[in-house]
Parts: sequence; C-alpha cells; structure tokens
Amino acid sequence: MASQISLLRELSKSGIVTLVLISVLGGYLAGHPFQQPFEPGRLALTLLAILLLASGSSALNQIQERKIDATMPRTAGRPLPSGRISLQGAWAFVLSGITLGLVVLAWLDWTLFALGCLAVLSYNVLYTMWWKRKMPFAAVPGAIPGALPILMGYVAASRELMAPGGLYLFFILFFWQMPHFWVLALRYSADYQKGGFPTLPVAHGEGITVSQIAVWCLAYVGVALAAPLFLGVGSVYLVIALILSALLLWELWRFARNPQGKSWLRYFLWVTFSLVGYVGAAVLDL
Repeated sequence: MASQISLLRELSKSGIVTLVLISVLGGYLAGHPFQQPFEPGRLALTLLAILLLASGSSALNQIQERKIDATMPRTAGRPLPSGRISLQGAWAFVLSGITLGLVVLAWLDWTLFALGCLAVLSYNVLYTMWWKRKMPFAAVPGAIPGALPILMGYVAASRELMAPGGLYLFFILFFWQMPHFWVLALRYSADYQKGGFPTLPVAHGEGITVSQIAVWCLAYVGVALAAPLFLGVGSVYLVIALILSALLLWELWRFARNPQGKSWLRYFLWVTFSLVGYVGAAVLDL
C-alpha cells in the first residue's frame, strides 16, 4: 500500500503539487476579509479540490509525454516510461482526480470551476501539446496555468475575480515562473535537446537564457515590491520584501557570473523560496 501511494505521488509530481497548494493557501489567506468569520471548511474544500485537480493534471502531463520522457535520462525513471505503472492505471488516476476536483470546485463556486477548467486546458492542451513543443519562449504563456492556483485561492476567499489583490498575486506568480523554469532548462538543456523540446537554452544558447533570467527576475522583484499598491500591506511587508529582494538579487549576480557553477542551485532555491517569503510576508502584514 505504501509503495502504491509513493508511486501515485511520483506520478502526480507531488513536489510541484505541494507548491501549488502553498500558493492556494497564501491566496486564500490574503483574500479573506478579516472582518468576517473565517471558514476553515471552505478552505479545506478548496485545497482538496485543487489537490485533486493538480494531481490529475500533472499525471496527465506524464501520460502525454511518456514516450519523450523515455528518451531523457532525467525523466526515464518516471512511473510510465519505467513500466512501474500501467497506462490504464495512470488514466484511471487522471480521470478520477480531474473529475472529482472539478466537481468540488463547481460545488464551491462556478467561477472556481471555470478557472480550474482554464488551468487544465491551458496546461495539458496548449502548453504540453503545442507551446512547449514549438516555442523557445513557451514558459511565458505557460506561466498562465501555473499562476492560476493562487488566484483561485484568493477568489475562493473573497468571492471576487477581478479584485486588485487577486490579480496582483496572479502576476507575482506569473513573473516568478520564468527565472524558476529557465534555470532548470539551462541546467538540463542536454536532456531537453534529446527530448526534442526547443527550450530557450536549446534554441538560443546560454547567454540569451541568462539575460532573460535576469530580466524576468528583476521584473519579479519589481512586482513583489509593488505589493502595497494592490494588497494594502505596509511596513512589515516592505521590510521583509526588501531583505528577500536584496538576497535574491545577490544570488542572481552570483549565478549570472558562472551559470554552470555550483551557484545555480543556490539561486534556484532562492527563487523558489522567495515566493513563499513574499506571499507569507503579505499574509502576515494583512
């Protein structure tokens, strides 16, 4: 039983799903009107629905790319190319996860249902089947489904789709994804080339990729520091955000000097955890 659970966690990319749930939680807490009673049941159902939806969508991505994964050393050991799970079993997991996730979202709010459908469509159809296979800059439109969960968390709490705070959180997660993904794409560019993916490093080389990482990282930091204009946060947030931003830019400078050195991992981790820091600081301030 434990081995089966471990296999399904691997199929659903549980590490990525965990980051998704953290973003949903941050969005929910930031969007909750604190003058109103907290609804733990609604939060729990929102997290459950997006857990199911994200797990099913991630597993569907592995079904869609199973033949390509088999050609790349980094992904050849995944459950499908390694033969540790059958295609029928993977499909059963995908259909149950996506269906149940969408049902719970529809029960909570039809806006959440629509956002969930948009996330699956944009990730599993547009990004996986088209953008990723054709476009060196696929990470830019591909950041849309990655940024939707934090907006869904905000909408679940506030019941408002177009609120400035929710849109701000969407954009901070949107800008975060380019430096986060392109660092990995640069590190594993040989794998992506074997798989036939024209990622930015494969199509345009290291220099252009590092330049784009720097540009998008600076934009990401700029968006983070603009939070008081949209979320109503104040000095507590700004102190934490300024410290985070200074450390992140220092790691960016170190990485840019030697992209193939050991500093890439430090920068990647700082990019990853800076998002938790920014959103957590905003929730703390609010």
